[in-house]
Amino acid sequence: MNGKNVWEIFNEECPSVAEAYVKLSDEINRDNILDEKTTCLILVGIYSTTRDPVALRHFVRMAFNTGATKKEIQTAALLAFNVGVSSAELSIPIIQEVEKET
Repeated sequence: MNGKNVWEIFNEECPSVAEAYVKLSDEINRDNILDEKTTCLILVGIYSTTRDPVALRHFVRMAFNTGATKKEIQTAALLAFNVGVSSAELSIPIIQEVEKET
């Protein structure tokens, strides 16, 4: 994919849809009810469940950047075990990988 990730390609090919998605995401927490760290941890749990490695890697990195610890990120990811082992197993190797990069 020419060194670009899925989001970068999508953003180039469908800029108005990508912009609408970002605006929707921003609007959901417009009043900052949830702090950035909490939001990232929730998204780690969501993307652990959906088994989306691109988004999971992104939000794991963001969680580390907000000051979340590896244990906090793992806990958020492992909540996906409530919907089945195969949903959460992807998360731990990605968390390890991103931790090493961060």
